[in-house]
Amino acid sequence: MQNHFLIGLGGTGGKILRALRKNIFQEFRSRDTEILKLQYLYVDSSKEMMAVDDVSWRILGESIQLAPRSQLLINGGNLNQVLDNLSGFPNIQPWIGNREQWKDILGSIVGETLGGQKRRLGRFLFASKARSFKSQLIQLALELTTGGEASITFHICCGLAGGTGSGSLIDVIAQIRELYPEPRMYRIVVYALLPEEIPNSNWDTGNYHANGYASLLELNALSVGSYQPYDIVESGVRLQLRDPFNGCYIFSNRNENGLQVDVDKTLPCIVADFLFQKLVAVGNADAMRLLEKMENAENGDGTPETLTGTTEKLRSKRFLTFGIKRLAVPEIEIREYLTYKFARQAALQLRYNNWDDTFGFRDEPRNQDFGEFVRDKQTLERWALTDEHFTLSQGILAEEVNNKSWKPILNEWLDIIPQFIGLVQTLDDKVWLNELEKLMVQRYEENYRKIGVRKFYETKLEASKYHVRELRRRVEGELFQEWKNGVKSMHDLSQCLAALIASLEERGLAVDDKIARAKSNIDNAEQKVTANRSEWAKVGPLAHLLGKRRQLLDIHGELLRELYTARTQSEAWAFAKRLLQESVTEFNRLSADISLCSKLVDETIKEFKSRIDERCNDSEKPDLRQSLVRFYNAEYVRLFSRDLEKDNALQKNQSQIVREALIEQIATEPSFSAFHNRIDRQRFFNVLEQKCTLSSQMAHDALVASDRNRQPLLGVNIIGQLEREYSGKPDELRKFINDLVMSAGNYLEFDQQAIIIGAGNVTKVSQFIVIMPKAGEHTGFADTLKNLFREHLRGGIPVEIIESDTKPNEITLLAITNLFPLRYTKAVRFLKEKYDLRIKNSDKPDRVKLELHSEGDGSQYPELLLADERTMREKALPSLLIAKALDLITVVTNPTTGVTELYLITEDADLLTVRTKLGKTLPEVAVNIDLSVAQLLERTAVEKLQQDSWRHIDSRNQLQQKIRDDLKVILAERRDDFEDPIYCRFEAAARTAFKTLKSN
Repeated sequence: MQNHFLIGLGGTGGKILRALRKNIFQEFRSRDTEILKLQYLYVDSSKEMMAVDDVSWRILGESIQLAPRSQLLINGGNLNQVLDNLSGFPNIQPWIGNREQWKDILGSIVGETLGGQKRRLGRFLFASKARSFKSQLIQLALELTTGGEASITFHICCGLAGGTGSGSLIDVIAQIRELYPEPRMYRIVVYALLPEEIPNSNWDTGNYHANGYASLLELNALSVGSYQPYDIVESGVRLQLRDPFNGCYIFSNRNENGLQVDVDKTLPCIVADFLFQKLVAVGNADAMRLLEKMENAENGDGTPETLTGTTEKLRSKRFLTFGIKRLAVPEIEIREYLTYKFARQAALQLRYNNWDDTFGFRDEPRNQDFGEFVRDKQTLERWALTDEHFTLSQGILAEEVNNKSWKPILNEWLDIIPQFIGLVQTLDDKVWLNELEKLMVQRYEENYRKIGVRKFYETKLEASKYHVRELRRRVEGELFQEWKNGVKSMHDLSQCLAALIASLEERGLAVDDKIARAKSNIDNAEQKVTANRSEWAKVGPLAHLLGKRRQLLDIHGELLRELYTARTQSEAWAFAKRLLQESVTEFNRLSADISLCSKLVDETIKEFKSRIDERCNDSEKPDLRQSLVRFYNAEYVRLFSRDLEKDNALQKNQSQIVREALIEQIATEPSFSAFHNRIDRQRFFNVLEQKCTLSSQMAHDALVASDRNRQPLLGVNIIGQLEREYSGKPDELRKFINDLVMSAGNYLEFDQQAIIIGAGNVTKVSQFIVIMPKAGEHTGFADTLKNLFREHLRGGIPVEIIESDTKPNEITLLAITNLFPLRYTKAVRFLKEKYDLRIKNSDKPDRVKLELHSEGDGSQYPELLLADERTMREKALPSLLIAKALDLITVVTNPTTGVTELYLITEDADLLTVRTKLGKTLPEVAVNIDLSVAQLLERTAVEKLQQDSWRHIDSRNQLQQKIRDDLKVILAERRDDFEDPIYCRFEAAARTAFKTLKSN
């Protein structure tokens, strides 16, 4: 089993890893595969995509986010501290550059130190965490190889426009190759995105395009060996790397057929598709070897371009590019379409529960009146919202309900009177009324429910929040259960609560009348008691003997019952008024909680609607220009989905599954406040997406199984789909395949003028790979397709056709081109122009070069483009002046003609003197020098300067003086005209020559 280690650098690298993991999850419903072993490491100076709950890493309700050990955040490096103590950082000191320039750069940075399109700053941030990178890399690689294959292919993905990815790329390659030096066992393949010509708004902060060229310049130099990076982990010594990378794919957002794709969203997915096909779908051993040969530059002449007449390596041919086109039934999109349709149906059931046989659950409420329901006696009894409960004639709290000594107010005084009358009758009949009144007062003030009426209600008023909480619990519990069971929707609950609140407010307004009535009853009862007491006083002995006092005692007892019942009710209704007010407030809170839940559902309904509208909306004719050519009938998908939506039993069942899954999230506290507090929008969305993915799949399979005339939407073989469409239409099929192949192309445009193919020097080699699923019962048609693909590929490009076990719903066309130097590409010339302009237009060019390059100013690396003759001659002028000062150029006078000419004096391999005629004067030489001689002149001057005799400062000063003297001669020849073009060229060349003498 092959081992692959994928490394993403910067935002672009992270997006590619994310898209690849989604591809793998979609195919295998797992983060890993059994086909190959994978490890990941994502390195970035921004933590934007690293959060464990980052929603962009979710797919079909599952997170495929990388574990923390597969992430490395490299922000927060303190460069000022390092600059103040460079000797303490040997891994940074040799390359970090001028301290004053850095002060200027750092002074312009606001907030946390990030790469910020400054490549050397990105390199510093990486260097600050290089030990962590090395440690994580070793550990993850060890896990990858333990118990299996020892070899690893490292895939490094990044963009070249920013500071982090392109700034760390060289060192990431260098550290991996230093750890794993054998290039055949440990292959390193780079995937580098070139800056697009017109970036999105605010993306280009100055160095966008220049960074791209600087990165390519360094990659090329690294490949040919002219750039050996410092060890940024510890020692700071230069590493000695051999074959630093096997191959480097470069690509842009526009392919050679003019298709332009979105860099931020689409292109990472295209690269991920290419990686998936390479790593997973190809499978075939011969095809894998072919790919590896191309990435190792073993399918032709992989040696670099050299300086004419020498072995000096200039331009590497380890660069590749790719093209990919997928002809597919867009199963993932169809699956998502069905999922979101089901999820929206479930959300609509939760929200409105308004079924329609034509449309399914509708996006509007049913007309219902809950006024009668909330006033119904049985409802009020269940919810403890009767007058008896509000006055605490009946208990509300559990301890009140279970207290057997509690009686309703009427029963309390009705039952106590006979007891008290019986008690006073044991006393002298003269004191019966007084004693009965005393007992009633005592009962009212002290013994009513053990503490007296007034104290009882005062105490209960202090504890009213518990009553209100219990009332809410009862109401919410029933409503939640009915919502849970699918009986009521959230809209129903809101309407029900609104009706309940209105009813309670109405009852609250009537309380004052009831209090007034109770007080009136008190007054009436007191008058009757007084009158009865007067009658009692008039009773004489005879009347007594006739039982008059016994009658008046019974009457007095009934009057006292009326009086104390009214007094108790007066207190009770005063309490009820407060309890009603607080209950209304609490039910308003409950209503607000349900509204928040409803808002959550509403937002999700809109989100699902938006996602539905974005999917399966293609026209009948597939767009062959796109990287993914979608071959299906979108209208059939919509009709199929509609039939599922209209299945009442199915939709109610799947909605119930969703509700139960949501309630599991709050199982310990099933309430609406817990719902909106614990289930945020993303969590709600994820639950619905996850459950409805499974429900929609099962519903799809069941419908197909029950109706043989139904063509399935999922699990479709693309070959069968093509056969159904083109069976009996050979001409249409031929045209379709021709147009498909013609629209495929590399994501890189080549400059045909720059491509020079010399005899025996094979460059820019292309290979075409067609990956087809196993045909099954469609074998004959598959053979026809294979022949058509071979026939319609132009330019003699070889075609490899592979049958794959993965992705039966698609045919993939892969184009790979390798063995070309970067100068072959149009993008490099464009980026070079932007690079030159960036430096030329800056008032601080040295600072710009520091930002752009990982070390030095870039002039130490071989040029990527072939210079034109004028440019090459101009470049040779400083060397011409230095060679003249070094006496490598001698003035020779012909004894016959007396003509004086300049000769370059060198030695050949046999140490014999070689004289090369240059011209009569330095200006003449500058205009007419042969290009090969100019290169010889430059090389000879450089070699001479490296000799010990010319390294001393005094020797260098002598050379500078000689150049000044030659410059004076030229000025005199130009009649002391400082504006003369010839003189100006030599003056500029002299300044460059001085710079060389001072630095080398």
